[in-house]
Amino acid sequence: MNAKAYILLAVMVSCATAWAGEATARTQVRKVALFKNGYNWVEMSATLPDARRVRLLDMPQALLGTVWWDAASGVRELEGESEQVEASVTDYDYADLLAANAGRQVKIALRNDRLLEGKILPQLARKTAEDSFLKPLTASDPQAPKIILVQTASGVQSISAESVAGVDFAEEPQLPVKKAESNVVTALLDRPNPGAAFRFGYVSGGMSWLPEYSLELGENWTAKLTCRANIINEMTELEDVELQLVSGFPSLGDALVGSPLNRAVKLADFLEKLGALTRESNSYLTRNSAVAAPAPMALYRKVGADESGADEPDSQQVEDLFYYSLPHFSCKRGESVLREIFSHDVPYEHVYTCRVPNQSELERRSRRGEPVADVWHCVRLTNAGRQAWSTGIATCTAGGRIAGRSTLYFAAPGAETLLRLNKSMQASVQCREVMVNREERDIVGTTRKKEVGVYQGVVTLKNDSDRAMELRLTKEVNGLVTQADKEGGIDVSPSYAGNPRSVITWKFIAQPGEESQLNYAYEYENN
Repeated sequence: MNAKAYILLAVMVSCATAWAGEATARTQVRKVALFKNGYNWVEMSATLPDARRVRLLDMPQALLGTVWWDAASGVRELEGESEQVEASVTDYDYADLLAANAGRQVKIALRNDRLLEGKILPQLARKTAEDSFLKPLTASDPQAPKIILVQTASGVQSISAESVAGVDFAEEPQLPVKKAESNVVTALLDRPNPGAAFRFGYVSGGMSWLPEYSLELGENWTAKLTCRANIINEMTELEDVELQLVSGFPSLGDALVGSPLNRAVKLADFLEKLGALTRESNSYLTRNSAVAAPAPMALYRKVGADESGADEPDSQQVEDLFYYSLPHFSCKRGESVLREIFSHDVPYEHVYTCRVPNQSELERRSRRGEPVADVWHCVRLTNAGRQAWSTGIATCTAGGRIAGRSTLYFAAPGAETLLRLNKSMQASVQCREVMVNREERDIVGTTRKKEVGVYQGVVTLKNDSDRAMELRLTKEVNGLVTQADKEGGIDVSPSYAGNPRSVITWKFIAQPGEESQLNYAYEYENN
């Protein structure tokens, strides 16, 4: 057989092996979208080799929900299985280290200043109580005494692990390892597609983020708002990926069902969680069977069109979710990162708010002549940028001094939100109510009557400061509000169990030293 024939035969054998055999492909995370509830959407890719079966390497352990992949790659099926692998032990002691180096020469320094030199013998074995088989002692067995056997020149000596002060090996020692379950995912193709990009994504767990804000109140009613993201990674290694931080409340109920591709998921657990999901779905369909489908809306759009905010990262909106994009993000597994997202100027105003509770709460909480509710100093912020503000803790400073620390609530571009700073010590609120009439009224459609009490009340607010206060005062009422002076807005929520719930809202300016009286009236049915 000549050289050409040998080459041709080698090529044919190589192709046949690749066609029928199994190869490996290293996967890489390309994009991660983090939700604040601990779930995330992960997009990965791998370059396929010349084979029909491809074992995917570096797959994260937790595959949750439904796995999606690009059919253009030729992959038609994914298989999941588990295998035993050796994993490094990080919390080992001298007994574990010496057991991993059985048969090697060692010098052992003991705590009684003795030096022992010789060859490490294999770990002891013992008979089990159940049968006559010899069972090796393991570090996980709480009854296993940690005894080390050393073959010295004078014979075999045994020492306890607690007596070892140090060890010296004649050569580089082996580090302890343990058997562990590893999740293996294999991609199956109808025919090899060498060089093709296999892209896939799934919902996973193990990463989350939380926004943190700093707000510096400046002059001319302009504040500097800076948003930073606290990112926690317990999922996998991330190297130069596109990270998207999501603000919103996604529905990820199916993420609670583990994917069968992860063989750590047992059948009984899988069926139990799947049954719970089915019950939840049936309940939802029963409650919403008569609800019409919503009108179609834009799935994806850029947020804002103002190009002046060049310092802000790319902002996107998908349905009711807002995305902050951080390109070229790297983070090791087990690390936490604090990264600035954006910083820009925002307009603000000082606002004072007060919530006066309903009559039943007033009777329990207030004493005559004492304030019935706290007045809170807040700042009203207007989101004039292109980024949505996700709910998070904000630290407010003025002139370099801390002015308050509270929760900044979600605000879309163009919207307003209130940030509570501190309780005002120069404003007080009192409330007084009296019944002015009691009458019987017919119940419509019946011969019965109902007793209705007519009440009048007054909320008194006093501004003891030397500056004007913009007030937003609310009064809650169990009953139907019939009158509120000074243009108080009335919001009534019907209750089928009794009296409606009403809220009166007054917005006004309280001048320095001024006492304001706000009158209202309501009806209460005695059931």
